[in-house]
Amino acid sequence: MDRIRHLSCSLITAVVLSVLLGCETGPRGQADAGPVAASALVGLWQGLMDLEGRELRVEIEISQNSEGELAGAADFPDTSTLGVPLEVELAGDTVIFSTGSGSLIEGRLQDDLRSIRGELFVATRDSWYSLVLERDNEAFRRFEVPRLTDAGAVQRDYSYRPPRAAADGWPVSTLANEAIDERPITSLLESVLREEQGLPEAILIARNGKLVLEEYFHGYSRDRIHPIQSVTKSVLSLLLGIAQYRGFVGGMDEPVYTFFPEHVGKKWIDRKYPITLAHLLTMSAAIGSGDAIESATAMHRSGDWIGYWLDLDQAGTPGVVAAYSSGPAILLGGVIRNATGKYADEFAEETLFADLHVSSYRWQKAGDGTRETGGGLTLTAYDLAKMGQLVLDKGMWNGKRVVSDTWIAESVKRHLPLAEGALGGSPYTTGFAYHWWNQSYEVDGITIQAIVGRGYGGQYLGIFPTLNTVVVLNNGEWGQPQERVFDYDVIVEKWILPALR
Repeated sequence: MDRIRHLSCSLITAVVLSVLLGCETGPRGQADAGPVAASALVGLWQGLMDLEGRELRVEIEISQNSEGELAGAADFPDTSTLGVPLEVELAGDTVIFSTGSGSLIEGRLQDDLRSIRGELFVATRDSWYSLVLERDNEAFRRFEVPRLTDAGAVQRDYSYRPPRAAADGWPVSTLANEAIDERPITSLLESVLREEQGLPEAILIARNGKLVLEEYFHGYSRDRIHPIQSVTKSVLSLLLGIAQYRGFVGGMDEPVYTFFPEHVGKKWIDRKYPITLAHLLTMSAAIGSGDAIESATAMHRSGDWIGYWLDLDQAGTPGVVAAYSSGPAILLGGVIRNATGKYADEFAEETLFADLHVSSYRWQKAGDGTRETGGGLTLTAYDLAKMGQLVLDKGMWNGKRVVSDTWIAESVKRHLPLAEGALGGSPYTTGFAYHWWNQSYEVDGITIQAIVGRGYGGQYLGIFPTLNTVVVLNNGEWGQPQERVFDYDVIVEKWILPALR
């Protein structure tokens, strides 16, 4: 899972920018001439862009080789996209960063040589947006340390404060009132403030239907959306259950090929593969080479994500073992689109998001409009916690039935073991459900079962039915998974579960 998401965010430049911005970058005007040394650009440049009310971080590292040629690499941490290679052109005081398919950023180097004022092209909106890049941008300090005090100092000590109530009706409480030992929680959060746990950006706990802990770090807050990566698949499972509850989809034994009549000519359709919705939900469709990374690369390059999967060869017996891949989720997004007449994000906005009062989110999409239902959803940690509470409450939210209790029960139970050597597993994995992981933890000799959504970079939604508890963890280490310090399973087993008396 981690390697798949890293791959889909770090393919060739054109693909990366397609995932981040929607399609090719755009053309812009020509540069003016003037004598500015190329070495003036070498170093780190940082900027914050207002993308229609959403703050987007942009960081560009510029280097110069022995022949004087400039090169750049761009990070977009808020979309988990790192290391986008850039061509750098300096003509006079005009700087152009391009991707090979057109200009991405254009601006003018200011007289003090410490800022570049210009614009960034966002293809999904076919527009240029104002961007100022600065050296040592002071505004980035809040992202570089876990937390700053009101006086601007680095905070190292932790003092518990209950969450504030929101207008959505979700009640709040305190750790003590819900029988949670504050000491392990304080120990965890002080470890975070000492920068010992990687780059955690949100830690939330709800118990007995009430939010009791809500802590943010590295510039995040209740209102700032965060990539949830492959936890998107678990949200997709809820959406499919809602589609069934509302009569758009029947049983999970329905053949997948019946949902895609427009793809006549593809192998799934013409050969009528005996692959059902349940096989997609349990990732046991047995198609393709079995190499999830290879398939993900090919899908992104195909330009037709759904058509790519529907044209793969059957490679085994469906329904035997779960082999983790984003392909089934992409196809299930297509099922929702054809069954309801709406893309996954549109259907979510009218159903799940409307019922849970989720208004701030972003869902990535391919050039042909296909939504990235395998890992493209970005939303707040607070709203993700509400989805966990929905599952814990068997499909009810604030007294309203959102999805059937039958679906919840069926979708979170263990259906299959994970295939040997398959991506995505962990020592805590006990099986795979409908786009949920079944996991178990050991605390003081007691085994605690969990229903878990997991995503690249350290994203975690944990539901603990026997403890009546929901846990959300967001992290921001978007490099190689093996380099990640943050370990959500260790955090849960070492600090959070021992606190639940």
